[in-house]
Amino acid sequence: MRMIASRMLTVSALLLCASVALAQGPARLLPLVVGGERYFTLQWQAGDDKGLPHVQGVIRNEFGFGARKVRLLVDSLDPAGAVTDQTLVYLPGDLLPGSQQYFDARVRSRAASYRVLVFQYEWIQAGGGDSHR
Repeated sequence: MRMIASRMLTVSALLLCASVALAQGPARLLPLVVGGERYFTLQWQAGDDKGLPHVQGVIRNEFGFGARKVRLLVDSLDPAGAVTDQTLVYLPGDLLPGSQQYFDARVRSRAASYRVLVFQYEWIQAGGGDSHR
C-alpha cells in the first residue's frame, strides 16, 4: 500500500512540474556570445512582403577580424516591450572587417516593434593551422 501511495505521489509531482513548465511557455533564446554590440552595428526596420511581415536591415563588422557563422536573433515585441516571438537568421558567407551584409527575416506574425541582436559568430583568425573549409 505504501508503495502505491509513494508512486502516486511521485507521478503527481511530475505532472505538476510538467504543467508549470508548459504554462510558462517555451524558453526564451539569449545570445550565445556576449558583447556582439561592441563589434557589430545593426540597423533594421519592419517591412511587409506580399502581406507577410518581415524585418530587414544591415549588419556591419566594426572589428579587425572577419566573422563567420553569423546568426542574428529577431525579437518580436509587444507594446510593453515584452518578447512575444523569436526568429533566428543565418547570414551566408563571411563578414570581413569593415564590410556589411543585408538581411531579410520573415517573422511569424506582426509585432508592435522588433529588436535584432547578434546571436552567434566565430572570428576568422589567420595562422596557427586554422584553415577555412
